[in-house]
Amino acid sequence: MIDPTRFQPMALDAAAVRGLIPHRPPLLLVDGVDGLCLDPPALRAHKLLTPEEPVFAGHFPQRAVWPGIYTVEGLAQTCAVLGALQAKDKTAPMTAALAAANVKFTSPAVPGDRLDYLVLWTFRLDALHRFDVEATVAGRPIAKGTLTLVVGP
Repeated sequence: MIDPTRFQPMALDAAAVRGLIPHRPPLLLVDGVDGLCLDPPALRAHKLLTPEEPVFAGHFPQRAVWPGIYTVEGLAQTCAVLGALQAKDKTAPMTAALAAANVKFTSPAVPGDRLDYLVLWTFRLDALHRFDVEATVAGRPIAKGTLTLVVGP
């Protein structure tokens, strides 16, 4: 996707992420930002999947699995964080609505995993933005594809 050496270290915690996008727990699915690449625009972020996550109580009680749609939403939120970091006007949180997702899942994430997000901004036409996205656990890809978002202030 992108050469990992091109990323500059960046440490943003969940409080800083909340200042960039409007999402709040329990649907804030980005715990922090780990790295930023300016050219091409890309971002690395993560989510720690604690056993206390509310969704694990019902998905599934005997063998908890992180829902794939939550992985997609976490990737979309990471895209919105990248958009906010790149925005000229930083006075209001960036909002993004998922317009299209083409993501393939290869394995599940479970309680205790650290879900790492990598997003690469590949295309922009007015409010439409396309990103190549990948989610990994311990370096093992669990989801990969593209997201198209409608981004606004």
